[in-house]
Amino acid sequence: MKLILQRRMLMNGALTGTLSVEHRNEYGRLSGIEKICDTMERKNGQLPTGEYRVVIGKCSRFARQMIFLEPIKEEDDSSFSSSLPFPEICERCRLERKHHRFGCLDELHALSCPMLQPGNGPFRLRRGGILIGEAHAPGFVLRSQERFLQLFDRVSKMLRRGGEVVIKIE
Repeated sequence: MKLILQRRMLMNGALTGTLSVEHRNEYGRLSGIEKICDTMERKNGQLPTGEYRVVIGKCSRFARQMIFLEPIKEEDDSSFSSSLPFPEICERCRLERKHHRFGCLDELHALSCPMLQPGNGPFRLRRGGILIGEAHAPGFVLRSQERFLQLFDRVSKMLRRGGEVVIKIE
């Protein structure tokens, strides 16, 4: 399954976009694109454009299963900045939350934790976090939990069947 995130505009410190899924026929040709939901990201915390592998794992911050994004490193791209391996992402979050006395709480929210998540506004998002829902006022989304659960079910079914889910951020 291939998801496409198209960023549209920047307003009130938030970057809005649309998350869609590509549908392919039995011959592998593109047969259509279906909009899933709207997205919201923090202005200075958005992920770089490119392709990311979608992985489901338990986040210690939210204490539940979340949809994480791992960068897909191309073999010929030596300048690609390496990120933490997936299991260490939440370990880093856990340690940072436990030992916040060594830094300010703003540093906690600046940690890189690339994931699709429910929420209403971008101001509590970490770097790399993408809110999903329905666009409402500039900088806010509604019905986020409902849209997140629908997307989570769709992605988890594909992963359980042995498929791969990739998101392309444009």
